[in-house]
Amino acid sequence: MFQKICAIGSYPRLSDHHRNFRQKLVLLFSIYGIIFLFNILNAPLLYLWEYVVIHLLHYKSPVSQYKITMHSLFAKYGYWKAVLYISLLGPFIEEMIFRLSLSFKRKHIAAAFGFALVLLARVIPGIRDQDLALGIPIRIVLFAAGYFAFVKVLPQNISPNKRAQTFIIVASIITFGLLHTLNYAPLQLGILFIYPLYVLPQLVMGWLLTYVRFRNGFFWGIALHIMINSVIIIIQSVYQHY
Repeated sequence: MFQKICAIGSYPRLSDHHRNFRQKLVLLFSIYGIIFLFNILNAPLLYLWEYVVIHLLHYKSPVSQYKITMHSLFAKYGYWKAVLYISLLGPFIEEMIFRLSLSFKRKHIAAAFGFALVLLARVIPGIRDQDLALGIPIRIVLFAAGYFAFVKVLPQNISPNKRAQTFIIVASIITFGLLHTLNYAPLQLGILFIYPLYVLPQLVMGWLLTYVRFRNGFFWGIALHIMINSVIIIIQSVYQHY
């Protein structure tokens, strides 16, 4: 399995329609176990990055900023709405953006761009602060605008060569991981170089989600992402008391 995980260039040819539900479920939990183990092993490194940032570079703690961000999210939406966003809606949108388009089909790429605009709404002043009653219709309009614009622009047949496919897959994994540096916003410019170390778990997670997306199918990737986020938010809720 590890050889297949490392062979990113072969991902588009991983799908096997003869594998049954049980085999796919076993792979799902196996990959989840790898991600969970990596997060445990990464915990001491997080303390190391914090020591370097606070005591050697004399900047504010990114972990403390992350906690402030999470508390703000729960305070804004309430406990259950925040949990649903983090556990269900967030993983769905992120998978639509970063993994759906890896089919290299025109409509899938257009849908990914539409969902990217929906995600971008989180940082657009005037939209991010709207309540759900107004925020949801605005995001639907953003998605529709992005989707139909790209459907018209993109060619009917998109068939990148193997090297281009590999580049796009790797770029998708890295972009997904680095996007999570925004969890530590506002970012401190003097230590931008160290933020990728803070999101090592998300980089590994993006890699393995991509593997599952190709090996099992797109919706299995969503299921794994939901499982990961749900367990994390349960653990954080117990210890952080949001």
